[in-house]
Amino acid sequence: MPAFGWVVVLGAGVGFIAGMFGVGGNFLMVPLLSVVFGVPVPIAAGTGVCQMIGTALVSFLRHRRLGQGEIRFDLLMLAGSVIGADAGVRLLGALEASTRHVAGVALVRVVVDSVYVVFLLSAAVIFWIGAARRPTSAPLARVRFGPTVTLPAVGLSVSALLVSWIGFGLGFLSGLLGIGGGVALMPVLVYGFGFPMRHAAGTGIFMLLCTAFYSTFVHALNGRVELALAMALLLGATPAAQLGALATARLPGPTLRRIFAGVVLLTSIAVAWDLLRRMHA
Repeated sequence: MPAFGWVVVLGAGVGFIAGMFGVGGNFLMVPLLSVVFGVPVPIAAGTGVCQMIGTALVSFLRHRRLGQGEIRFDLLMLAGSVIGADAGVRLLGALEASTRHVAGVALVRVVVDSVYVVFLLSAAVIFWIGAARRPTSAPLARVRFGPTVTLPAVGLSVSALLVSWIGFGLGFLSGLLGIGGGVALMPVLVYGFGFPMRHAAGTGIFMLLCTAFYSTFVHALNGRVELALAMALLLGATPAAQLGALATARLPGPTLRRIFAGVVLLTSIAVAWDLLRRMHA
């Protein structure tokens, strides 16, 4: 296990970001555990999603107190997210069992890191380009596929089936990458459905919490959870997540979007650099 103090510091930094943007934080936690501390990717994924239970719970309670978020959206995503999480965990297991290597790097690392870089870069570009204006088109809010559900907190009516499929995709990312999927959900909510940034930050937390419980259980069965490491991360992340959630209520939407884009971009660059370094070692 890495040095206890540095692990707590890592947990605090990621917890603050998680609370601020309503994400699980594992889009930062997993690559940093792997790149900085040398934790194997499958262990980092399993342990990261385990500690996410604490940060997601704290963020959920804080955002509820602030009146930020739309719980109905969470509930619509929930069933799909659990099914998706199971599929992602199974794929990770298959990659982990493979003996194939790409340029001397294990296949599981190449696939996981590549997926990380692609979707993190996409999220960063979307948020940076749109940081100066509040989204108004909301194309996904106009989709009428199957029954619709009204979301009074944000004044929208959405397709229940579409939201369920979004939940499946986020759950798949959770199982495969050990992340909550919140970093992928944010651009969908803000630019797909037109959620205000604060409500987007408070939406998805309950779904992430439930997905984290399920993914942790499955990863633990496969020996991918280091409980001592997860507890050290939680020690720093739990109080910091509350401070991050409070910061959301005090910062303007464009500023939040720029900060989010910058954090995601730096993370994607770090993951890409580490993968390329290993492939050319």
